[in-house]
Amino acid sequence: MKINGKALALITAAAVSATGFTAFAEETNTAEIVLEAENAPYSYEDEDGNPAGYEYEVLQLIDDYLEDWTFNYTVLDYETALAGTTNGRYDLDAGCKFRTPAREEAFLVSEAYNYFFMNLVVKEDSGIESLEDMDGKSIAPIVATDGRAVALAEWIENHPEIEIEFENLASSGAMADEITGVEDGVYDAAYLSAEQANAILEEAGYTDLTITERVDGRDTVFLINQDNAELQEAVNEAITALTEDGTLGELTVEFFGEDNFAVAEELGLR
Repeated sequence: MKINGKALALITAAAVSATGFTAFAEETNTAEIVLEAENAPYSYEDEDGNPAGYEYEVLQLIDDYLEDWTFNYTVLDYETALAGTTNGRYDLDAGCKFRTPAREEAFLVSEAYNYFFMNLVVKEDSGIESLEDMDGKSIAPIVATDGRAVALAEWIENHPEIEIEFENLASSGAMADEITGVEDGVYDAAYLSAEQANAILEEAGYTDLTITERVDGRDTVFLINQDNAELQEAVNEAITALTEDGTLGELTVEFFGEDNFAVAEELGLR
């Protein structure tokens, strides 16, 4: 069959277009993202079963920034999410996790995409305003793999003159149980963020508890499966850009009422 010049040009253009599309498809990477289900307002599952929270919003911004990556999202409990990222079922675990030596050994970790400030939840008449005031008192147990437990243990180690009764849990427990322990008089304080505490207190309806000013702080990072250095590099590039242009700072104002990056700089955490 004889093909005229115009038809040949159209066929050639279509072939180039198809080849370009194939090359683009081949260059697009997919990352399986897992978020913790019960860590509002950082990451949680909304009433329709969809991912929600600050972590999810950050990941969507990163996904939009990375033109050659597509993120799929799953919401699971803390331990299942962690185990799934360890064994490669998921590529990245999001759930307001601190940078710790153990995590840096077990995972690839991202740059800081937020800063987490710890407060104490105490009885209103306790007189407790800081960790220094906890001498001879108890803090509700936290699971050992939770970054809060690591941060608190480090603070206690660095302040041997303050004797705080604190133990790690062997398995994950609900943060609400920590606050309930304070309400019931089992412990003198719970150690978590004001945002987490407010969400729990609002639901529980306790009226005799109060939240102190900040007593500690840490950066938070994404945990990435050790075999996915390419994803770590891409995520870090996006976080750096979104931090430098102020996007993440603006998002923290939206979620937490202030620029966490600016606060972290004031506290010497950056």
